[in-house]
Amino acid sequence: MTQQHFASYYRWLVATQILQLDLGGKRILDVGCDDASFLLRSLATVKLGVDLQPRVVPTDELSVLRADARQLPIRSETFDTILAFDILEHIVEDRRVMGELLRVLSPTGSLWFSTPTVRSAIWPSFVQPYANYAFGHVRNGYTSQQLQALLPPTDEYQLTMFAWNEPALRAGFVAIDLGQRLFPRGATWMAKLCFAIDQHVPQGERGHWYGRITHRSQP
Repeated sequence: MTQQHFASYYRWLVATQILQLDLGGKRILDVGCDDASFLLRSLATVKLGVDLQPRVVPTDELSVLRADARQLPIRSETFDTILAFDILEHIVEDRRVMGELLRVLSPTGSLWFSTPTVRSAIWPSFVQPYANYAFGHVRNGYTSQQLQALLPPTDEYQLTMFAWNEPALRAGFVAIDLGQRLFPRGATWMAKLCFAIDQHVPQGERGHWYGRITHRSQP
């Protein structure tokens, strides 16, 4: 298994322990899969990762597709669970990406996503714009209203989300990022420690939004 990035591991902890994300089911798609760490932990029958530069190779149990999230080469209404963690802030045409994600979502499925809040801050304010550029972010983050506006202007979908403050992760991000390069296993341990601390101060809009989108007509 490719060494998991500490930020991906932290998101997995939030998704599974706080959101109670179920990685089972029949068909799961991870857009922006990177190391496919979520998919590798899934027991789904069909597992597909999509990324422009995936860091994981296909296996008998895991398919990997090098593709653009703005135009997914996937049939409509195909996947029961779709993951899109920390990709929206990287793409100018975010509404188009959301449209594609919803297009391939099955009528009874769930789309799970995360993205920074508009007030998210890891670096001092005068450094943050340069850090965003270095990380490939085209925007610092979103307000809840901006995320709602990414959905089609109909009543077809239900969006549920909450702000996860993550103060420990933000405070330790730079040091852990450096540790990732020198001692990857230690970075994973530090991410777990940050998550344990952050559970005690979850409220606040300086970290990430986590959300789930479903069809309103879902039984």
